[in-house]
Amino acid sequence: MAVIKEIKYRSGIIRIHDDYCKNNTKEDNQKIIDNVSKIIIGYYQKQKIG
Repeated sequence: MAVIKEIKYRSGIIRIHDDYCKNNTKEDNQKIIDNVSKIIIGYYQKQKIG
């Protein structure tokens, strides 16, 4: 498992590892991206509402 990217965010660090996608098909990776995107969009919509 190798860290392919580190992102400093507020007081923490987001580390992206290659093991989340290294053995997946392109379709599997796209499903992961779509699901994470839905979670993030939902979070920001809730923040906007109240």
